Amino acid sequence: MQKLLHDTVAPVCQQNGLTLQQMHVLLELVGTPGQTSTQLSERAGILRTNFSSVCHKLEERGLVERRRSDCDRRAFELRATDEGRELLARIDADIKRRYGAAFENEPPETFETILAGFRALSAFAAKLGR
Repeated sequence: MQKLLHDTVAPVCQQNGLTLQQMHVLLELVGTPGQTSTQLSERAGILRTNFSSVCHKLEERGLVERRRSDCDRRAFELRATDEGRELLARIDADIKRRYGAAFENEPPETFETILAGFRALSAFAAKLGR
């Protein structure tokens, strides 16, 4: 299954200048904005030692922003920017364009379920350090 993920989704991410880990971080932030880096690294399954560089690259591209927390002024919350959400939408559209014909006779939720599975598999692989 990991090979399938790399053969299908990874090329689309790469064409858009993202790694699978970076895409997963963006997906997590769109789904649950305002996470701290500790929360997000745990949810995305990325080791804290690696997470800083993943997040920094997304910030440099303007896809993620860091804001001081209203609840704890010492902490920072991460959010996907409009540019980050637009990039995810382009990736989603590209995946559907490439592989959508295979799903013509399937209910719409089948494709979304497979994409969710890809995302979960990516997070699991990151936890395994692969």
